[in-house]
Amino acid sequence: MRLPNMAAVLLRPGGSEIATYHFNSDNGAPVCDQVMSAVLRCNQGTETAYGADHLTAGLSTAYGEFFERESFVFPVATGTDGNGLALGAITPPYGTIVCHESSHIVTTEGGAPEFYSGGGRMTLLQGEHNKISSASLEEALRKHGIGNVHHMAASAISVTQATEAGVLYETGELSELSEIAHRAGLKVHLDGARISNALVSSGVTPAEMTWKAGVDILTFGTTKNGTMNAEAVITFDPGIARVLGFLHKRAGHLFSKMRYMSAQLLSFLDNDLWRTNALQANKNAARIEAALKRCACVEFAHPVQINELFVFLPRRLSESLRQRGFHLRPWDLGEGRDGFRLVMSYCDKAEEIQRFEDTCNEYASSSDVAD
Repeated sequence: MRLPNMAAVLLRPGGSEIATYHFNSDNGAPVCDQVMSAVLRCNQGTETAYGADHLTAGLSTAYGEFFERESFVFPVATGTDGNGLALGAITPPYGTIVCHESSHIVTTEGGAPEFYSGGGRMTLLQGEHNKISSASLEEALRKHGIGNVHHMAASAISVTQATEAGVLYETGELSELSEIAHRAGLKVHLDGARISNALVSSGVTPAEMTWKAGVDILTFGTTKNGTMNAEAVITFDPGIARVLGFLHKRAGHLFSKMRYMSAQLLSFLDNDLWRTNALQANKNAARIEAALKRCACVEFAHPVQINELFVFLPRRLSESLRQRGFHLRPWDLGEGRDGFRLVMSYCDKAEEIQRFEDTCNEYASSSDVAD
């Protein structure tokens, strides 16, 4: 059976097709060749099921070297699974998770943390560029009241690296938040959906961004950076790992053919693939940013620090891009203006980037840039 071509098609005035591109999300990128080859290589012979295979057994060693510390690794299929399991392991049913009001776990994960914790809730904080400040955390914990049985127990703090606005927490900021949290008896969770992009942008080591900064458990994202349905919950605490072992199975994530996920997670580290792919995605974003900055009336809602751009575009420019084959994803950035989110991936074609730059250059050089 022939599968339909789902790509949208634009036509030139003469009727010929214009190739269409989009920068909607790095989730839409294909599995990279190195990872797919690893999956095919592991597809030989029989293996012990349910994570008792040799590839899964090698995860702790590989990621222990990556993080420079003993690491307990639990493969999952999605980031929602990962965040839910991680937070469920450190949040009791009577507990609350302190996080930014725009965190992915709040806005886009269907109550997974509440589900996996058996009834936990969220305490929502505000902050510029979707970041929690140490001052806001201290104030929230003071108002909440630690140990007050009339309130849900403050049990965890969750931060996203990079944030949902594509902005980084510096390691010093993470350390300050962790110190405050630990002093109050909270565990620290890091949602690392784009942690590879954050690492290459910041120049710090995986250890410095995680356990050295006080992180107890993290969701390690890889699917946005070249794998297929393979993420990992990683903790450095053997006590949390024991709890995760049971939750992982109970939630249905101890897959019988775990080797196919583990092969991807191992391949992701081989020859620093994570770094290569993240660098390319970030470089592509930097080129798009530079092209847009040459255009009048373009404003960025947040600093561009990884592979995401959040930007207000004049309608004449957005229409020019649409006519040149670019699908732009509208994004509510407030102010009642035309906001968009653009996300680059490791495999954006040079032709796509060049066409975008050419369109921006044409707009910038036009004598009439009125919207």
